[in-house]
Amino acid sequence: MKKLIFFLLASFSLCFAKNELFSDKVISLYQNKDDTKVIGRLLPTNAFRIVKTEGDKLLLEISGFVNPKAPSVLYFNDYQRIIVAAFSKNAKLHFIKQSKGKNGKWNRASIQMWADKADFAKSDKEMLARASSLYTENCGICHTAHKINEFTANAWPAVFRSMADRTGIDKADRWLVIEYLQKNAKDFKKGK
Repeated sequence: MKKLIFFLLASFSLCFAKNELFSDKVISLYQNKDDTKVIGRLLPTNAFRIVKTEGDKLLLEISGFVNPKAPSVLYFNDYQRIIVAAFSKNAKLHFIKQSKGKNGKWNRASIQMWADKADFAKSDKEMLARASSLYTENCGICHTAHKINEFTANAWPAVFRSMADRTGIDKADRWLVIEYLQKNAKDFKKGK
């Protein structure tokens, strides 16, 4: 019986993992299906799940960590400022599946938000490879490109933004490159 329960749980989690999707673009988020006012943004390379589809809108479930001192941002982990999604400070957010962080760590949370229907990827590998190419082809024009593990995850956004206007990287792709750099930073722990 224990083997059967383990098998069913493993199968369920495998199926659930297959439902993860990714975008290489910033996704606008809405509180309600019919809203036109954007209240948040989901950043590239971060996993999400489609809960339901209604017409040209999708209800997404996005997971991450919330710093109680900054509850309008959902982070990738509980120790760095790698943004998964950011919301308007006036938005009434309803986090679900929240578990309290231990020893000062941020709380694990999920939130459901509406987005416009678009094409999404089942893996982030290709988009991270594209981000790597954008970085290596554009960020060594004025000087030798910094190694991707030269800075901390928290430092990379400011370092990149200070030089981004001097590169050929489209504004639409800048968050893609920032997320790539943060997730390869010297203090980023893969699989955490």
